[in-house]
Amino acid sequence: MGTDITKKVGRPIGSTDLKMEQLYQTALRVFGDRGFEATTLTEIALEAGITRSSINYHFGSKMELWKRTIDYLTNQFINEFHSNQKFHKDLDDISLLRVVIRQMVHFWAKDNGFGRMAYREMNQPGERADYFIENMMYPLVNLTKDVFGRLRKQGVIKKFDKQYQLSIILGMVSYIFANSYMFEKMHGVNTQDEALIDEHADAVIDIFFNGIRMSQ
Repeated sequence: MGTDITKKVGRPIGSTDLKMEQLYQTALRVFGDRGFEATTLTEIALEAGITRSSINYHFGSKMELWKRTIDYLTNQFINEFHSNQKFHKDLDDISLLRVVIRQMVHFWAKDNGFGRMAYREMNQPGERADYFIENMMYPLVNLTKDVFGRLRKQGVIKKFDKQYQLSIILGMVSYIFANSYMFEKMHGVNTQDEALIDEHADAVIDIFFNGIRMSQ
């Protein structure tokens, strides 16, 4: 990611400056702000500083660009997860999960359009929701499937059904960022503040592993 697209014969004027990572980040922000139906390739091209014909040339349609944007995000998270494993290979499973949950908090906290896109698309059945689930949600869930399986087998964590485990983690991780305006209005906080993001990650990890009730 981040490299120039290989030059092809007959490519449109303006496409030589096209960088994939820059385009995906722009598409993510515009899709998140406007929604898929209201977004046009012309708007994305203007935001990215490229020609509309360049996008048509490399992707062919708005749906294809949307799908490749989802793939870009998924690969970002998976690559970071594998880096966590590489650089934290001496951690036990619980400690590795703490690292992954913190990664999830920072992933959702980015004001890049992902959260708005996810909530908009996942609430109604259709081709985009199905693609989102198949190509992002399943791969991300599968990253920690073996870890959770080992911990359940060892009796280290409670045997919640998988859907409840997923909803609990995603709910705690994402809610504050998916409703950032409400939190900023009610509590006078900036949900993009790094200190707040880290504090939120600490709270999610503590509640998930230790519960909310004080020890007696």
